[in-house]
Amino acid sequence: MALSLDRIIFVALITLAIAVTSSLGRRDKSDIEKDLRDLCSQTNRTKECLSVIKSELNTFQDTDGSSKGVAGVVIDLAIAKAREIHDDLNRLYGGSKDEDLKFKYITCSKNYNDANRNLELVKKMLDSNRNYRFIAVEINDTVQELKGCILEFSKDPFDPAHIRDRNKEFGLYLEIATIATNRLLQEKNRN
Repeated sequence: MALSLDRIIFVALITLAIAVTSSLGRRDKSDIEKDLRDLCSQTNRTKECLSVIKSELNTFQDTDGSSKGVAGVVIDLAIAKAREIHDDLNRLYGGSKDEDLKFKYITCSKNYNDANRNLELVKKMLDSNRNYRFIAVEINDTVQELKGCILEFSKDPFDPAHIRDRNKEFGLYLEIATIATNRLLQEKNRN
């Protein structure tokens, strides 16, 4: 009996130790959600931002809730969205018979390829914990690539694949990324 009581106490202590260790350094779920709501409130499209954030809430909660963790997740989301749109543009280019549309699709595809490259550089900077001062430059370059694609589709109202909408969607991701990385840079400058 004493042996089994010792085992129960031992297992309870191990379980408690694991629970305490895993929660050290992690922020409370409600604190992370509050910070993410605050981040979205700084965008021009708060509701749409919250929709994006809520769909990925578990990913944000898997980070420690730090500015760097949040910025990393936001950059990952922007990279995924840029890849998705880039792939769609390439598919549209291959399937179109309209030369004007093909030109728009390939031009925007190049813009999104460059945008993705810029975001990958930002991700590397975040992961390496250095060169943070160049993050804003790469984010701005990404915004310029998006503007190039927006310009391509503003010349003519014909947009059967709704690329204008896709550009707006990616623009939201870039706005969130800009705010998240600016927060990180401000935090680093204070320290």
